[in-house]
Amino acid sequence: MNFEEVAVAKIPQSIVAQIRKKLIDGSLKPGQLLPSEVKLAEMFGVSRSSIRDAMQILESTGVVSRRKRGGTTIRHITIEDMANIYSPKAENETLFDLVETREILEIAVVGLAARRANEHDLEELEKLIAWMEEQPEQASQADIAFHLTLARITQNQVLTNIIKSLEEMMNRLQEKTIYYPGRLANIILEHRQIVSAIKSRDEKLAKECMKLHLDHLCELLKKI
Repeated sequence: MNFEEVAVAKIPQSIVAQIRKKLIDGSLKPGQLLPSEVKLAEMFGVSRSSIRDAMQILESTGVVSRRKRGGTTIRHITIEDMANIYSPKAENETLFDLVETREILEIAVVGLAARRANEHDLEELEKLIAWMEEQPEQASQADIAFHLTLARITQNQVLTNIIKSLEEMMNRLQEKTIYYPGRLANIILEHRQIVSAIKSRDEKLAKECMKLHLDHLCELLKKI
């Protein structure tokens, strides 16, 4: 395994970029143990502290797992980890990617939900909207629970798991947007429109309501 020596400026980021590149081209694989800090410092031509800083970045983005006596191992990559590896973007750019991904997935979700929701499912969705209204300080949790419940209603376990895997990123998005002036009231209104369309078994309308909901989110993200 060969690494290139890096310039002094932005040393940890340069190390991270090289390791990401080797993950993408297959030189590094999930489960593989990286060389020790001493060996990596020698290979990159940098100090051990620079290696430690780089490993902290990789650990925080879910790429590696570090143990005191077990060394540093490449993790088995989740969907969110893949986003961190292939698109190491600024946070706002990543959140725009998230909204785009959600649009692809959740428009399909509400279409299936309109076909498959039963009375209990509809009652649960209504309760989640009420939770947002009655406890606005918990609106973020209620909103994410609403979208996860829609996924569960599809009865498609793969689709549900994909949406579930985005939960942490959805939390970060909500932290930035949900308490923007007027946003919470709009979310509640848009959720009601989605539920109404599902209740009417109107797949087309449900999809249109979800697209509008996510379009508004994207427009807000551009302002922040």
